[in-house]
Formats: sequence, structure tokens, C-alpha cells
Amino acid sequence: VQAAEAKKQGADILVFPEDGIYGFTFTRESVYNFLENIPTPLDPEWSPCNHPDLHPDTEVLHELSCIAKNNSIYLVANMGDKQPCDIGIDPKCPPDGRYQYNTDIAFDPNGTIIARYHKYHLFFEEQFDTPDAEIVYFDTPFGRFGMMVCFDVLFLEPGLPMILKNQIANIVFPTAWMDALPLLSAIGFHSSFARSLGVNFLAADIHIPSNRMHGSGIYNPDGMKAFYYGAAPESPAKLVVAELDVMDKPRPAIDVTTSDAHFDLYDSSCDGISKSKDYVERDEFLSELFHDKFTFKILEAPNDRVRVCQKEVCCILSYTILDASFRDELFAFGAFDGLHTYEGQYYFQICTLVKCADPTNRSTCGAVTDTSTTMFTHLVIEAEMTTPFIYPQVVLSDEAGELSLTDAETWSFQTASLRTNSAPVKPLLSAALFGRHYKRDNCTNGSVSITIPYCQTALLAISRLVTGILKLFL
Repeated sequence: VQAAEAKKQGADILVFPEDGIYGFTFTRESVYNFLENIPTPLDPEWSPCNHPDLHPDTEVLHELSCIAKNNSIYLVANMGDKQPCDIGIDPKCPPDGRYQYNTDIAFDPNGTIIARYHKYHLFFEEQFDTPDAEIVYFDTPFGRFGMMVCFDVLFLEPGLPMILKNQIANIVFPTAWMDALPLLSAIGFHSSFARSLGVNFLAADIHIPSNRMHGSGIYNPDGMKAFYYGAAPESPAKLVVAELDVMDKPRPAIDVTTSDAHFDLYDSSCDGISKSKDYVERDEFLSELFHDKFTFKILEAPNDRVRVCQKEVCCILSYTILDASFRDELFAFGAFDGLHTYEGQYYFQICTLVKCADPTNRSTCGAVTDTSTTMFTHLVIEAEMTTPFIYPQVVLSDEAGELSLTDAETWSFQTASLRTNSAPVKPLLSAALFGRHYKRDNCTNGSVSITIPYCQTALLAISRLVTGILKLFL
């Protein structure tokens, strides 16, 4: 039904979400009956719809192939793959004699399987095996498309080599993304990934609002073309359709000429981690955001200029809040520089403005909240970081907690400078320059250790900086 509707609306490619066919609450044994042996694409060429008997027990492949063929559309879906292995020959072969993979599969408009990608970064998926890292893509008359799944987007591989080294400008992204506010909402982070790296990004999220799984979108180098959040428990699933420019290479908005962006990324730089600012100023405080200790300052006035630092990261905020909404809610401006170890391990460098969950309790700054009534009429964030990989996001909301994004044409981002010249239709929930220091993901000395001194001390000097500027005129 969705494929027919997509074709009716003029779509050339359709992407389904991760785990949409069989769900995700499985053991290795219980998921087995849902898996199919997916052959190597184009070796030889095979359309399951045209030749269903060529590979037996492939009912799901047959159905997907026929959907693509009957609607003359490129189709990407997520399913399970099983591949036999020999324990006596393959030292990595699991004891049950088979590999099980979380898999993206792509079909052309004739129903032919043209690409197969095994998810590399599994998110507590014990039913599946981790494959070797690979870059998988398929070609269409409207561009080359790389393939990733969900958790992959937070890591170096496969996304960064795919985009910056192989110059793939279009990404298909089935996901079962669970919102982790304030900085890892599906629509916020996925749109920032597209904007920073300059790609078309087709993100299909499974729609289970009760599990905080919602937020599909079609994003491009300008940010957002179309999205659907649908956080309300009764909200229906929805087809998102948009028209994108054909792109033959990425248009990154970050500085990819630096050595860090040019693939000495695999070399660890743990020894170079500085703890230049390992203390908290008198007007600063520590508060937890997604299990990390951020250094925050409260926004005390309706307009001001604020500076906050942590280790190698320094952030400067200048802002103006609409007078009528200033007293109603509490906002804080924060910095983080360290190794995140909750539900994965990755090194963050972040400058962020967040709405605190409780206006009377500053310890809730960084806690989950999804409503806002505060209107910012001017906002500038400047960041000093030691990574070039900075992902900008501006997330809006309302009193009902329905998150939103600003229209793509109302703001621009280049290198690390974001600017908008028109007011949003909803209040601000958060804004961030979200840095990822991929080279430090395996470091063990990147945890935050902050002390609170009795007197102020000189601010840090940083030897090597990437300067980011986030500007909003709302």
C-alpha cells in the first residue's frame, strides 16, 4: 500500500524502517525462523519476483521484490540474513554454524536485488553477529546511494569513509531510533548529519511512540526537506515524500581539508588529550545530560553573553529572549569534552543550549524534557573544539511536546557557522554544535574529572582549535 502511494506521489525510491518486518525482541534462536539466506547481489543477477524457485525459502525477498517490480520503484528494506559457515575452517564461525546479520537489502524497479549491507554497529542485538566493516552502495539514474543502519550513524564507519573518501552523496538509512533527548532526537541528529556532511539522507524510523521510536525524515545539505515526528501515543505511521536535487558528490559544510578529516582517523590520539580546564567556575555547575557531566551556566538575563569551558572545549553564547517568555522557563548553556560510555562508547565535544526540565531546579538542566514556550529572538553560539566533525542542530517544540525543525531555507551552516534570518513558528527546545572526535573513541583517559575551586583561575589556552559559530536570528 505504501509503495503504491509513494509511486502515485512520484517517488523514485522508497525506504522502509529497521526491524519493520519482524520486530526486535528476539533471541538468537527465536529470530532464526524469520531469517532468509540472501545471496550475493548481482552474482548472478536475480529477481525473486521473476524467479522465486531459484533460491528456496525466500518468501520475504519474493514479496519485497514484487513490491519493487509492481510499482516500478527502487526499494530498500531491512530484514534478517543467515549465512552458513564451517566451524572447522572459519575461526569466527558461531557454534551453531551460521552467521546471522541485521541486513539492508535494495531492489531495482525490476525487482532485482542490487545491494546487501550487514549492519556493522549493533545496538544490544545479541541475535545478530557483527560483520566485517564494508562500504555498500548501489547506483540509480538519480545518483549513487550508500547504505547504513541506525547505530552506524554515530561512528566513523561506514559513514565517514563512504561520504568523504568514496564521495557518495546519498544515504539510505533504515532505523529503529529511540529518541534520547535533548541532543539525540531522531529528527535533530539525522538532519544535522546531512547538513554537516552535505548529503541527501533518507531516514526511515520505525513508528512505535510508546517506545520513543519515531521521527522519519528526508534531509539534504540544507538540513530538512520533510519529516514526521509523531510522538503522541495515538499518532499513526506516515509516508514522508519529498523532492531532492540529484547529487553526484557530497557538499560538506565542515572543513574536510584538515588532517583529521583526511583519514588518519584510524590513528588514535589518546596521548594528546588535554585536561586544560578541569575545574568549575563559581557561576558554573555540573549536571548530567545523557549520563555525561556537562559544565553549565544558567541564563540569568533576557539577553547576555555567556562563556563556558570544559577541558579542550570552550563555548560562547550571546542571546536575546523575548521578554514575555523569559521568566517562565529555565535555560542553561553547557560544554562537554569527554568519552561517552553509556550504551556505546564514543568521544563527544559539545556546546549546547538546553531547556531545563524544572525551572526551579538547575540539576534538571540536561534532563529529558520535550516542551517549551520560550522564544529566542537572537542566538549566537561559538565553539572551540579539537575536532572538525561538528554537527549543528536546532530543535523546536511546543507545549504539547511535538518536536520540530526550522525550514531548511531559513538558515545556513558552513564549516561550523549556523545562521537563520526568520523567526521559528515554535519555541526553542535546544540548540547545539555536536562534535564527534572519532579518533578518541577507544581512549580510556577521556573521562571528565572536574573540581570546584575556592577562587577563580585563568582560563585555558588551546594549542589546536577548530572554531565553530552557531548563529540564529529567530
